[in-house]
Amino acid sequence: MEKNKQTNPATKKKVDASGLTKKERRALKVQEKGKQNPENKKDDKKEVPKAQPPKNTEKPVVTTNQLSEKELRKLEWEKKLAEQKAESGDKKEALSKAELRAKRREQQEAQRSAKTNVTTTKQKEQKEEKKPQKKAAEVKKTPVTKKPEKKKHLVRRLEFVNHLYSDATFGNTIVNFKNVHPAFVKLGVQYSSKRILGSNARCRALLTAVKVLIKDIQTPPKQEFCRYFETVLQSCMEHLNRCRCSAVSMNNALTNFKTELRRLSKSEEPDNQKKENLLEVIDTYIDHQMDRAGEAISMKVNEKINNGDVVLTYGCSSLIKKILSDAHSKGKQFQVIVVDGRPFLEGRQMLQRLVQIGINCSYVQMNALCYVMSLVTKVLLGAHALLTNGYVMSRIGTAQVALVAQAYNKPVLVCCETYKFSEQVLTDSFVYNELDDSEKLICVDTLEESSPLALCRNNDNLHILNMLYDVTPPDLITAVVTELAILPCTSAPVVLRLKPQAF
Repeated sequence: MEKNKQTNPATKKKVDASGLTKKERRALKVQEKGKQNPENKKDDKKEVPKAQPPKNTEKPVVTTNQLSEKELRKLEWEKKLAEQKAESGDKKEALSKAELRAKRREQQEAQRSAKTNVTTTKQKEQKEEKKPQKKAAEVKKTPVTKKPEKKKHLVRRLEFVNHLYSDATFGNTIVNFKNVHPAFVKLGVQYSSKRILGSNARCRALLTAVKVLIKDIQTPPKQEFCRYFETVLQSCMEHLNRCRCSAVSMNNALTNFKTELRRLSKSEEPDNQKKENLLEVIDTYIDHQMDRAGEAISMKVNEKINNGDVVLTYGCSSLIKKILSDAHSKGKQFQVIVVDGRPFLEGRQMLQRLVQIGINCSYVQMNALCYVMSLVTKVLLGAHALLTNGYVMSRIGTAQVALVAQAYNKPVLVCCETYKFSEQVLTDSFVYNELDDSEKLICVDTLEESSPLALCRNNDNLHILNMLYDVTPPDLITAVVTELAILPCTSAPVVLRLKPQAF
């Protein structure tokens, strides 16, 4: 060993007068510091458990020959740790790995939140900068000479009558002209624009359109006439229903017509003969169910009208007009009070017809009904349909007239043909009804600005509902005059059972 020391010049240079190298002296210094600061040793143990010093801190002085390479590396690493702690001056206890991870996560989250705040503030600043630019651009675009556009009122629907709304309610019908005859296209326009009003008028117009369809239809080869005609008629009726809902009288007329059409499909007659039979069937239906039924009802009601009577009627009914004209032609002297209501104001048409005949008439609105009812002796009302449970379905306002008449003990006679009897059962006006555009209630003739509802048009808490029909209970009706007899309202099921279903 001594020879080696002499041969190694590096060892000679590093060895001190005490006989120790630099590494040995560093190790001794580290041991002395550890004795002086026992707290730092505990911290070192917590942070790095692998570098724990041995329990016996007092080590004998060792030479370089006695230390291995691993021990020398450990001594160097311990010295570096001690120098780092001395420089930083951390006297706090060392943290575990889990705590260090938690701190790192907190730092990352803080950085992310700071980034998001910066981006949001930048976006707000950009929007604020763009706002005045947009306004300036709008001012430049809008010229001074441009007229202000009219506001389009949005359609607001009520939930409890949502099933009654349709495209025809607001005139938004989508026309599909496939397999639709021009006569039905014209009739659909008249229905949607309310040029044809009244149950009798609508049914008569429908049957005349069916007659035109029978005359013009041509069956394609290898097809049977009745089946092909039924398919074309179905498409035409779908178009009419899109324009306006069918009346009860129209549905009854069509069901009876289809039964006759199916009966003819079983016969072996030529197509021309079938067409003639169908035309004859429609003519007989109009003659018997409408014209002769109206004459029979007129005769029965004229027996109840006496000289000096004051007859009150509501709206415009072709059957009531015929009854009053027949009574006047027989020389009876009586007076008529026509009550009218919005939005259609049909009473004006009724008033015009009666005045042309020469009947003494008076015209009032619905709000003056109570002032006039004390002068009345009889009330004559028309009907849209008579239901199975005895309720009368008619134009809206009829139930109010009947209610006021009952309060004044005035007899109420409802004139209704039997072809208007329906198997439906209703007790209110919300299950089955027809809705019209609510703008017609707001704007009447030229009173758009003076209408009281015009101010409430944009009120979100007010929903204007324009219903066309109401239901009058049988308690308010004295009797129903039909072509068969003067019957109570409760006899409607008997009439439906005895009335033949075919033409």
